[in-house]
Amino acid sequence: MILREIVQERDVSRDIEAAKRPFRLVDDAMQGIEWTLCHKPEVGTHRSGQYWVYQQRGLKIHRIPEIVVLYSFTDEQVTLHAIMFRPAS
Repeated sequence: MILREIVQERDVSRDIEAAKRPFRLVDDAMQGIEWTLCHKPEVGTHRSGQYWVYQQRGLKIHRIPEIVVLYSFTDEQVTLHAIMFRPAS
């Protein structure tokens, strides 16, 4: 099993910090996403070219957001290019 390094582009890091104000447990949710993607990045949906999309459901009752990540990967790393947080339905 290949473990890849997670690289967050600057806008992703900024958006994660901003999401901590309106939502709870953002750091925990991100740890889960990063763990999943560094172990098995193919779990997402392939879009065009090098890009993939991964979506994690949130929990409305606990104000945990739904998170959608645009990423790419190689054998050595997973790069998070964009991220979106929205209230869980």
